[in-house]
Amino acid sequence: MKGDSRMAFVPKFIDAEREQCKASIMIEGLTGQGKSGLALAFGYILSGKQWDKVYFIDTENRSGLLLRGIPFSVGEITGKFKYGELTKDIGYKPSNYTIYRDAAKKAGALAVIEDSISHAWQYKGGVLDLVNEAAKKLKNNDKYGAWRDETVAAEKLELLELIRDPQVHVITTVRIKEGYEYVDDGSGGKKLQSVGMQQIQQDELQYEPDLVLRMVSPGYGTDVHPVAKVIKSRYPMLIKGETYTFTPELMLQIKVYLEEGADPLQLLEQQRQDYIQAVTEYLNSHPNAKPIWDVMKKDAGHGDTKLTDIPLGILKKLYITLTS
Repeated sequence: MKGDSRMAFVPKFIDAEREQCKASIMIEGLTGQGKSGLALAFGYILSGKQWDKVYFIDTENRSGLLLRGIPFSVGEITGKFKYGELTKDIGYKPSNYTIYRDAAKKAGALAVIEDSISHAWQYKGGVLDLVNEAAKKLKNNDKYGAWRDETVAAEKLELLELIRDPQVHVITTVRIKEGYEYVDDGSGGKKLQSVGMQQIQQDELQYEPDLVLRMVSPGYGTDVHPVAKVIKSRYPMLIKGETYTFTPELMLQIKVYLEEGADPLQLLEQQRQDYIQAVTEYLNSHPNAKPIWDVMKKDAGHGDTKLTDIPLGILKKLYITLTS
């Protein structure tokens, strides 16, 4: 029929298959603790033991190449995984990582390792570097105002998006350092006090991954497996606060859970609940931000929507803007 709008698209059917979850794993630790090795082991197991489906994005001075062809904790010699390098000359802005990951997906990757994303925060081209550049364009080198720069805001959101992907398993590594804060010294003054190990990364990143591990000891050869403590887990076989030896068998359990037991929507809902809690805590500790929050919600088309009903994508953007 002429002008029939029903012909505006071509119907398409596919074989119905259960949607499988993709891993979102973050491994933190000091330099030399074995973050890269555990990340590569995860990539190998999650990709179905196919080295050529593991894509490694390296920012650590080509240290990823040192893992090629050595006796490895998965019980064999490491094979020919795919390798790409992000350098200082290219710049470490988060969108450059995305370009690399998109290329990996197009080439057929099943698992992508980003080693490390600390560079996307504080190294050349990273978010903090972009803030400094934006501040130079403002009166009095206003770094506070620079956080509202469009490029800074976009790259900060891009950094969060590096942590998971619906098409491939994503394993990221992040450096840590000892953090300090000023506290009362009991005599009216202030003193520096350690607050433990902290990621070299933006605070909001903690809400993104489904599993966060802190390295305890690296693996050696084919017999000594890496050991890590669970900092955060949405996977039922790994309990927060517990320390595990990451054998191939344990990593295979995670793979099977993602393929057969995990509900992708449930994992995303857990992430949304984390952001709801984060917004609530921020507004409670910053009461003057409440009017700003209300305006932001309205501008986003959710002026009358309860915090608990805001969709994840909108909630994430609102939280980033609020805390900036």
